[in-house]
Amino acid sequence: MKINFFFCLLFLGIFSFGQSLKINVSGIRNSSGTIRLAFYTTSESFEKEKPLLIRIEPKTGIENGVLKINYTDIKVGIYGIAILDDENSNQKMDYGWVLPKEGFGFSDYYHTGMTRPKFESFDFILKNEIKTVSIKLRYL
Repeated sequence: MKINFFFCLLFLGIFSFGQSLKINVSGIRNSSGTIRLAFYTTSESFEKEKPLLIRIEPKTGIENGVLKINYTDIKVGIYGIAILDDENSNQKMDYGWVLPKEGFGFSDYYHTGMTRPKFESFDFILKNEIKTVSIKLRYL
């Protein structure tokens, strides 16, 4: 009986393990609007602004300017995440004369330039593991 119980636990453990993507978004300046996450898989999709997946997250869980997000349904693969702090929830980046009015950020990369970053600067590999990505928002 003990042996069957052990194998049952082992079997359940093998099949219950999967990838988990934890995203820590920091530097959020207020609780207005939503956080828009665009998941890109190639430099071409990023250049054409054609993400594989878009997720919209409410800012209700912000603590000290940080929002923690966890996904367990993202498939294994190469990704780069671009984030928009969509303060007015209109699903797009708003601009002043030239510069963005809302915050933006990229997975494990803080962009300081005035042009778009390269996909290779913020891409990562998601395997069958728990992966944590940090994104610090930038406001101009």
